Amino acid sequence: MATDWKNDGRERRQTRQSSGYYAHSYVDGNTVRKESAAPKRRERIQERPEPRRYPVRKPARMPGISGKAFVFLTAMLSAVTICGFSYLSTQYEVRNMKSQIVSLQSEISQQKEDNDIEYEKIISSVDLAEIYKKATKKLKMVQAEKNQIYKYNSKKSDMVKQYADIPGADD
Repeated sequence: MATDWKNDGRERRQTRQSSGYYAHSYVDGNTVRKESAAPKRRERIQERPEPRRYPVRKPARMPGISGKAFVFLTAMLSAVTICGFSYLSTQYEVRNMKSQIVSLQSEISQQKEDNDIEYEKIISSVDLAEIYKKATKKLKMVQAEKNQIYKYNSKKSDMVKQYADIPGADD
């Protein structure tokens, strides 16, 4: 019977060969019996982990939201959403009005320019020297002197009421 080391986790046993020779797989003294034989490593049996003496704590659970808080948050969210959309709508209207104002201002400036051109045509068509000649020679009018001119303040408004069309004025 060969000598064999056995390990079942509790004790070591040595078995014997029939010749009485103990087979060892380690170095005995200063000589090596087996050149290639290295001691076998014993495998350790993993022991079962000991049961814990205290229970494992579960992570603390956050409390849920109550019904009242949910209704309140929903109402606030809808109010914020409505305010946001009304703000965006108002901002859109303001931008639209600004673009309309710019277009109307450009139209007004064009009308003023057209009116100035027509006024210059009218002024250039009237010759004051010719009017003066006709008034003094043909109609025998005389230039007024300073003492003949009287200025007064009118209590009525400058507005003129027109009751009928002006004859000879064609539009």
